[in-house]
Amino acid sequence: MEGSFWSDGQVRVSGREFNGIFHSGCFQRGKMSCLSCHSLHKYQDPDDQLGLRMESNQACWQCHGSFVAKLEQHTHHRADSSGSFCYNCHMPHTTYGLLKAIRSHTVNSPNVKSSLSTGRPNACNLCHLDQSLGWAASKLQEWYRQPVEAMTDEQKTTPAGVAWLLKGDAGQRALIAWHMGWEPAKHTSGQAWMPRFLAELLVDPYSTVRYIAQRSLRRLPGYENLPYDFIGPLAERARARQRALEIWRSRPVVREGQVVSSPPNELLPEAKVAGMLIERNDRSMELLE
Repeated sequence: MEGSFWSDGQVRVSGREFNGIFHSGCFQRGKMSCLSCHSLHKYQDPDDQLGLRMESNQACWQCHGSFVAKLEQHTHHRADSSGSFCYNCHMPHTTYGLLKAIRSHTVNSPNVKSSLSTGRPNACNLCHLDQSLGWAASKLQEWYRQPVEAMTDEQKTTPAGVAWLLKGDAGQRALIAWHMGWEPAKHTSGQAWMPRFLAELLVDPYSTVRYIAQRSLRRLPGYENLPYDFIGPLAERARARQRALEIWRSRPVVREGQVVSSPPNELLPEAKVAGMLIERNDRSMELLE
């Protein structure tokens, strides 16, 4: 079960997109189908075969046209920002496949309750990787009157993306590693702190997690040419981790032309990072694409 689905039945791996659509209100109570967004012939990208203009909100406005005039009122984000793209909130990248994260095809609204009960990252914290579940819950309560669920102190204050990366299972770690290479998340969360945590994944027990982590790390300035072989000997991978940390610690943070700190903002104390790594969910798992 866990190899294909999250504990609430939502699809966790690629190849089951119709299963996701089938459980969406847009399908059950509306007219949504695969061809609502995809086209067999008139598409603009052969990788996903999205129909013309279906990479925009037009995909959802076909049926939800009433939101066109009140987009910012609904999203609470600027109209030209990634936070106002319908699918970033309602179809987040919570599916794993093909060495990357893929959009969920179960169309629903972001909430923290599902993250607490299933471990599935929510849309808010996949863009705001540097914010906690408590932060996301407060925003969802303020904007959409969602009830705030009971949480531990760590869940209230620790960045959720970092917690999933350090303590999560292999599937969660892969998703967060991919999101650290996703431009909307890098722009929203900042990226100076990310190498500290991606470095830990260079010695992850799972080769897939290591591959995704090094790909995201090499998209960050200063790490483009980091020597690393994700299937190389552990000792070599450990040296790459150490080298990545050395680069990170040596790079000052510059804001408005002034050096404000060196090393960069750590986001979490080192002792906290070490403690969370000890708690990592190392259970054996296989995601069945």
